[in-house]
Amino acid sequence: MDVATQSMIDLTKLTDESKIIQEDLLSRLNEKMASKQKDLDELKQENDLRDQGIVSAPKPFKSVTAENAALEALKADVENVITNRDEKIKEIEKLYNERRKKVKSKQDPVNVIYLDAIELLYKEQQEAKRAQERLVSTLEDIKIATDIERKRRIKKANYDNEDDRYNKDRAALNYIKESTAVSAEPLTESDFDFGDVQSNIQIVKNVAKAESGYYMVIAVHADEAQRDAFLTKAVAAGQSNIDFFYDVTSSKYFIYSQKFDYIETASRALKNKNNAPYNSKMSMVRIEN
Repeated sequence: MDVATQSMIDLTKLTDESKIIQEDLLSRLNEKMASKQKDLDELKQENDLRDQGIVSAPKPFKSVTAENAALEALKADVENVITNRDEKIKEIEKLYNERRKKVKSKQDPVNVIYLDAIELLYKEQQEAKRAQERLVSTLEDIKIATDIERKRRIKKANYDNEDDRYNKDRAALNYIKESTAVSAEPLTESDFDFGDVQSNIQIVKNVAKAESGYYMVIAVHADEAQRDAFLTKAVAAGQSNIDFFYDVTSSKYFIYSQKFDYIETASRALKNKNNAPYNSKMSMVRIEN
């Protein structure tokens, strides 16, 4: 047996060993992907049910720092073993080509065996690389979707105690009214961020701490800071009779200046609103409790 043949035998054994490691790592990566997908599906289902008004105690968020670090390490291991196996296959191919210079016959039994083996090794590597690419791509898609669902859940999360939210909101409103002076310079419509502009009459249901009726809504915000900024400017513009309610379903604050029991009086108020800059986007919202 010549040196090249012995070297090919030794390298082939190494590629067989690395194949086992490679397949094991890809299998573990696939298990990670399946676990991440399961977590995403459960989180999405929880959010979808919450949107339908079916609220249950949310599952605690997993601590993902260590989990993500382990996943990145596993992805690196997969990349390394594939790269190392590629190099071993190229070494076998190089030895095969060297042997062909000495034993030129393609029909030589050793040449035939190793040519077939090399072709099989390349085929296996292509399959492994496709599997790696698919898993890494899917994991990235799952990560993006999970981030979206986590933010969605946080936005929709129920307060442990709705009274806490209400008391905090009341304190913020009272502070703004008490600490904001009327502006010496007149404000214009462009000074106000009205948030989500409403069209036609909107109906919201089951609003805590608010009575049923028709509300003259002048701004809608999901963000507390934007809500407070609008309130502050409205008070600075001379509107002290301002309030808001929170709609859990949409996770938004509806800022209003008046409330009526009957649609006729509400419609007249909407039609006859003054031209104050904070009133430019006024709309009617009906609360049904």
